[in-house]
Amino acid sequence: MKKSLKSISLLTYLFILGMVFYNLSLGNSEFLVYGIVVGLLYYVLIKADDYYNFPKYSIVLFSIWIVTHFLGGNLYIGNTRLYDFILIDLIGSPFFILKYDQFIHIYTYFVISILVYFMLKKHVIKGHKKSLIFFAVLASLGIGLLNEILEFTMVVFADAGDAVGGYYNTALDLVFNFIGAVLGVWFVKNKNYS
Repeated sequence: MKKSLKSISLLTYLFILGMVFYNLSLGNSEFLVYGIVVGLLYYVLIKADDYYNFPKYSIVLFSIWIVTHFLGGNLYIGNTRLYDFILIDLIGSPFFILKYDQFIHIYTYFVISILVYFMLKKHVIKGHKKSLIFFAVLASLGIGLLNEILEFTMVVFADAGDAVGGYYNTALDLVFNFIGAVLGVWFVKNKNYS
C-alpha cells in the first residue's frame, strides 16, 4: 500500500467496520452484507493499486463513495431514508428525479469509470484511445449490472423487501450509471494522462 494512502485507507476501513457493527446491531442484513462486500472490494482496490498505480484522487473518491453509500441506506431525514430523499424535484411520479440515490449512482460510476480507465489503459496498445474510452464505459456499466444483481439478491435472500425499489428504480439506476460512466471517462480523458 502506498504511504500516501495509509491514512485514508485506515479511516475507510474503520468506517466500514463501524457500519458493519451498526447494521448488525439493527439486524439490517441488507447493509450488513453490503458492508462485507464493500470491505472486500476496498481491499481488492488497494491491492490492485500496487499494480495499476491509480491516481490518489480516485482512491479518495472511492472512499467518499463508501461513506455516501452507507449514509444513503442508514441516515433518515424525518421519516425518509436518505437514498429516497428528493434533492431536486425535476420530474415527479413515477420517476422522482433527482433523488439522492440517482445522484449517488452518477457519482459512483463517475469514480468506477476512472478506475476502470486506468486498469484498461495498462493493457491497451497505445494509439487506441477511442477504444479505451468505449470499453471503459462498457466495463463500468457491467460493474453497474453486477451491483443491480447484488441488490436483487438482497431482496430475494436477505429479506430486504422492496427497499431497493422496483423496475423503474432499476432502470433509472442503469441510466444514471451510464451518465456517471460517460462523465468519468470524459473527465479522465481531458486530464491528458499519457
